[in-house]
This record gives sequence, structure tokens and C-alpha cells, in this order.
Amino acid sequence: MGKPRIIILIRHAQSEGNKNREIHQTVPDHRVKLTPEGWKQAEAAGRKLRTLLRPDDTLQFFTSPYRRTRETTEGILNALTSSNPAPSPFPRHTIKVYEEPRLREQDFGNFQPGSQEMARMWKERAEYGHFFYRIPNGESAADAYDRVSGFNDTLWRSFGEDDFASVCVLVTHGLMTRVFLMKWYHFSVEYFEDLRNIDHCEFVVMKRSKENQKYILQNELRTWSALRKERAEIKEPESPIPVRKRWAGYQDGNDEESRRRRARRQNTREMFEDDLESTEQRKTREESEKSQRTRTSSLTQSLNGRYDSAAARPEAFQQNIPAMAKLPPYSLSIPEGGRDGGGSRSGAPSRCGSDASDGPTMPPVRNSMAMALHGDLGGGISPNRARADALGDQSDVDDDHNA
Repeated sequence: MGKPRIIILIRHAQSEGNKNREIHQTVPDHRVKLTPEGWKQAEAAGRKLRTLLRPDDTLQFFTSPYRRTRETTEGILNALTSSNPAPSPFPRHTIKVYEEPRLREQDFGNFQPGSQEMARMWKERAEYGHFFYRIPNGESAADAYDRVSGFNDTLWRSFGEDDFASVCVLVTHGLMTRVFLMKWYHFSVEYFEDLRNIDHCEFVVMKRSKENQKYILQNELRTWSALRKERAEIKEPESPIPVRKRWAGYQDGNDEESRRRRARRQNTREMFEDDLESTEQRKTREESEKSQRTRTSSLTQSLNGRYDSAAARPEAFQQNIPAMAKLPPYSLSIPEGGRDGGGSRSGAPSRCGSDASDGPTMPPVRNSMAMALHGDLGGGISPNRARADALGDQSDVDDDHNA
């Protein structure tokens, strides 16, 4: 026969571990059995499979060696080969069934720890990444990918046998189904981690194309990103018309009164006033504000006129200066024989006497600033020039004194 026309992956039915996770603390994972509801799911899957097959189809099963997958396979076969309601075209002895350890569930360690520790581990795995996170004493999804890769190679080689079945059924686990598809269709790690688990006894069908002989996935796989988007749309539906913010008591912001009031606001105080004031109150307030602005403008013009008049008649302005402001100039008395007489030559060597001098003591000499302030202008220098030089604008005035 060669390559099968369809490949069907089926996740096991509901197990006791799915109903009560704490059972893994006392029962090994490979010994967990189906619940009564799980048996019903397995038999329903058998009846569904029967509707998908042709009368001339042959079947070959590969099942994980775990108890829950073997019991699921048994329930499928019971319904598939049953004579109720009509004789089955698929006798039990014509169906090949193989246990394949490489299809077993990801190893989560031996006996699993308590629920608190498992919750911490699941949270850590979510943060680290489902594909590469290795369970303590167990394996990662990447480890499971390696053994599934080996099985896929074996399966592909068996397709070359002439007596291979026309329908291949793999009864395995949820994560192993996703890993199998990842290997077959070359999914990325990111897409694998975005995939959600399939339901119990859900069929994932791969159908061979007649044109290129490749297997086309018939299912639309569910992803976490699509679920988040769907929940966000239900919680916050998008509106084609955005809702405008409420301002000045109007919702749509298109009212003429609303626009006029927004344009009128000038300061922070008005932003916090009652928006619901009556028209009469608003009119009275606006007239009061206008009157106050008029008075302020008149006062400003009056003051400006007085300042302009004073600038045009400085003698009149001087008459208004209080008597305290008309004080005589302050006279500065500077000691004559100091170490440093000041002026623009402050800090220069003085010719005054010093205790540290070993030479003869010279008579005290007054510098140019002291001479000018005392009226001793000397040398026929004009009083204005001498006073300016004494206050720091010296040129050659003191050359004759420094000789």
C-alpha cells in the first residue's frame, strides 16, 4: 500500500490524574488509569473514527505504553469493531496495534511533590519557557522532541513497506501531539509554546495530498495568543466611533455653547467654577469682570500720563523730591600716612615708613587720590581731570609725583 492516506493523532481520554492532580504523589504516572467518563470518551472516539473510514481501509495503531493511552486504545477498538448497531467492516484481527515507548508522555519526574511545589514549578516553567525547561528528575519538551524525531524517522521508513495500512492512528498525549506536529511541520519554538493543548480524544488529522503526496493538516490549531485576543475583544469591544471625553457638561463636544465656553476660559480659577451656572449669573459675572478691566485700564493710563509729564519737566519732578533726599554729598576722609593710600595703584610699594625697613625713613607722601580729595590738585591739573584720575582712571597724572 505504501504511504497511508491519512494519519490521525488522538489524545488519551480523561484520566484520574486529569481529575485529581494529587494522585501523582502516590501513583506512578505510567499507571494512572481512565475515569468512567474517560471510558465513555474513548468509545465515542471509536464511533467517530468508524465514520471517517472507508470500508476498504486498513488500520495500524501506535500507542504510548502508559495505562491511560492503552485503555483509550482499547475503548476505541471496542466501538470500532462492535457489531452494534451494524456489523463492523473492521474485524479486530485485521487491525495492527503496536506499543511505542517513544510516544510516552513527557517525564515529570518520579512521584510528583506536593501541590505547592508543583505550582511553583509550573510558574517557573512558564517564565523559563515550556520547550527548554527541564523538570527536576524528569525531562524537557526538547528531550521529548529528540525521541519523537527518532520515531518519525522510523515511521517514515515504514511507509515504504507494501503492506503498510491506509490509515495510521497514533494514540498518545497532549504535549507529545504538539511535539510530533512541531517535528513534522518544522514549527518554531515560539509557535510551539503558543499552542494550546488539545482536548481529550480530540482528532488531529493529517491528510495526504494527491498532487504532491505531502500531508496537509486539517485542523486549525488553537493558540494562547488568539485566546487572549478573543477575551480582550469580549471584555473591551472596539467601537467604530471613539467616545469623546466629557467637557463642560457635554458628551459629544459639538455643542456651540460648549465651544464658546472653552474659548472664554482664561485662568485656572475659571476651570474649577461650576459649569452648570445659569445664563443670568454668567451674564452678571461677565459684566462685572468687564467693568473691573475698564477701571484697571483707566488707572494705568492716568499713571502713564503722570510719568510722561515728569519726564518732560524734570524741574517740576525735582520739586516733588522729599527734603531727606536733598542731602549734601558724603565727604570721605582718608588717612594720609597709611601703608596703602588706595586709588588705582592700590597694592603698589608705598614710600611710607615701615617697621621692617632697614633704610632711612622717608617723610610721608600723600598719593594722588588723597591730594585730589583735599583740593591739592598740583601741577596745574584741572580739578575734574585730577579727581577722575584719583578715582581710578589714571594716565600720566602721577608721573611727577612718582619721580
